[in-house]
Amino acid sequence: MSINRTDIDFKGGVVTDDTLFITDFDGSVDYIDEDILLVEYANNFSVDVSFHEGSNDLSVNVICGSDWDNPVYRKVIGLRDKTGLLKLIKEAIDIAIKS
Repeated sequence: MSINRTDIDFKGGVVTDDTLFITDFDGSVDYIDEDILLVEYANNFSVDVSFHEGSNDLSVNVICGSDWDNPVYRKVIGLRDKTGLLKLIKEAIDIAIKS
């Protein structure tokens, strides 16, 4: 499974970490970075996608400011669910830009 940059409308956000687009989720998890995607918005919100090696899943988070311990939004999804991951990223972006 791979994801293309054109699959996601970042709605004005600045992508600062984008290994999501070079990661092969069907391959070995040994080569997946923990930080997969970070999109920052002018309103001090960020959308973060992270890989969790221990559980082999992904989390999609909306962060306000630098409060990483208390995300505004957090969903966990299976590693190989491309459709679900894209849906959660789009949902997180909508929350980030409307907050």
